[in-house]
Amino acid sequence: MSLGGTATNGLVGSFMTCSDPKGERMLIRGFFEELVNRLIAVGGAIDPMSIANCDGYSSWHEFGHRNVTPFNSEALKFEAESMCLESGVELLYGVQGMDVILSKSGDRLDGVVFLGKEGLLFIAAKVVIDCTGDGDVAHLAGCPMMKGDETTGEMQAGSLFFVIDGVNEAALQARKDAKGWQAMRFTDEINQAVEAGEYPIPRRRLGMYKSNDGTWRCNITRIPDVDGSTTAGQNKIMQVGRVQIAAILKFLRKYVRGCESIRLVSSATLPGIRETRRIRGSFVMEESSIVAGEMFPDRILILSNSRDAHIGLVGRYIPQEVVYSLPYRMLVPQGVGNLLAAGRNVSCDRSTLSAIRVMPPCFGLGQAAGNAAVLAVRDKCSCAEIDVAELQDWLRQENVVLD
Repeated sequence: MSLGGTATNGLVGSFMTCSDPKGERMLIRGFFEELVNRLIAVGGAIDPMSIANCDGYSSWHEFGHRNVTPFNSEALKFEAESMCLESGVELLYGVQGMDVILSKSGDRLDGVVFLGKEGLLFIAAKVVIDCTGDGDVAHLAGCPMMKGDETTGEMQAGSLFFVIDGVNEAALQARKDAKGWQAMRFTDEINQAVEAGEYPIPRRRLGMYKSNDGTWRCNITRIPDVDGSTTAGQNKIMQVGRVQIAAILKFLRKYVRGCESIRLVSSATLPGIRETRRIRGSFVMEESSIVAGEMFPDRILILSNSRDAHIGLVGRYIPQEVVYSLPYRMLVPQGVGNLLAAGRNVSCDRSTLSAIRVMPPCFGLGQAAGNAAVLAVRDKCSCAEIDVAELQDWLRQENVVLD
């Protein structure tokens, strides 16, 4: 058990871009930068602003992957826990949210019921922040929700990450230098293996990201038609994912020059889930705001992360060319005054989610939600009624970039 979620137990990495589209300015700072700097200090990460564009750390992507942060999951477990303990946080490992208790008026949460080793635990709270990814608390509280495509029910495919070593990076770099970055998706080799009946994975792209310790994190599996907010869906991702990993290892050793001697180091113990439930706030951020580079007056984060939908054999990837912002309003659900959302369950359309679901924006959303909760408690008001200008002042004091 550890903190870190998809970054540790899910083996997802590197942290995606945290800079402007040209890589000239670090945009996602604040708590994210504080954690990264602590990791760097113990040899557990590399400064993202020092990462060259289109190399092994970014899986040789030419666009949309500048200034990723390679990190070590074990180092992250230790540093994340240390930061919490230093701040007086009481950690509760091994508990699962089961239910919520609403106030008599029905418009506030009295607290959340968890299942622990001892049985049921009730934790009273003045403000609750739903960082479950699936919007579990908001869903249980009866807040209006969205889920995947509201017409078809489609959701982005799930994945199971894994880590390998023994990669001949020089051979892969030589391929990129000779054939260009597009060749690093290994489409030709995949098609050959498909024709030979040796590649059962419903995806036609490879993604291998070099980490700071010389291992490589592999984002290759694809498990479509799955609902990651259900027990059955999570089990399907884990079981099908492991079957796919075994096939991918055979494929890499046979078809990809530079991977003949690879070895499986580890596979994720947490399913990689990209899309399930999102709150439907009074404001729903739409893709048009990303395209226009909108700077909301209540912005809590500015970023340049690209839209990346894992759907079908190839997916939909649109490199971002301008900076845009995320507004505080997207954290506020309807119907429960002392509840906030942060992470991939915020109020936005599917295309927006495909950009902001990655980890650096989620850090920023969480930092804003935490500060907003303090303001709501201090001022004895609902989360929708806080002074957003004061929230922005607090965030700037914590090195969050808003301008």
